[in-house]
Amino acid sequence: MTGFYDILSIRNPKVKELFRLRVGGRRAREKHRGNCLVRGKQLVESMGSLGFKFKEIYSHQPRETFAAFNAEKVIRVEKEVLKHILFGAKERISRKCEDDDLVLGQIEQPEEIQEFDDSAERLLMIDRIKHPENMGRLLSCAVALKFDGVIVNRECVDPFSYKVLETSQGVAWTLPYRYASNEELIEFSQRRQFMLCAGSPRGRPLADLQSFGDHRGFCLII
Repeated sequence: MTGFYDILSIRNPKVKELFRLRVGGRRAREKHRGNCLVRGKQLVESMGSLGFKFKEIYSHQPRETFAAFNAEKVIRVEKEVLKHILFGAKERISRKCEDDDLVLGQIEQPEEIQEFDDSAERLLMIDRIKHPENMGRLLSCAVALKFDGVIVNRECVDPFSYKVLETSQGVAWTLPYRYASNEELIEFSQRRQFMLCAGSPRGRPLADLQSFGDHRGFCLII
């Protein structure tokens, strides 16, 4: 039965749903109950090993490999169908991808928090970042530097797009987050007594912020 596939055609309704989820961003996720699309066998397996369970995983690989996935359901899909989901008509690009790239996972987006914990002292505000790789790197740095959470301006690139998740390796599932406008950030900083800081090559060293003075913490805006 190694040659059997669950999905063979791009006309399958599930294929259309996944394609819309890839190109539609935040609005498409809201329509599909907050599901995110994660690409790549390594990332899917890594997130699964950390205890994050996928609703569905789509793979062209033999069924005996499915045991490595942490998912409610694993669906075998013909390789060219997966290429269509990821690249559409861009066949020239799809030919360059590795077999392990053609593994897709559907997982529920972590819930946005309404308020950060009282113990939070260091927050990152991401302001109007448009490039997925830059967003992914900022999220990864926030986790590596042990920030307590991240605030995302609504004009930013979607932080849960599959391109951002590839760059950040899915760290968004380990980091409390909320969306906010600049006005909401100012209100938050005043209410929580946070010092607002902006990154600059000519600014003060980060070590100087170990003492917050009269403030309870700081929020770095990038």
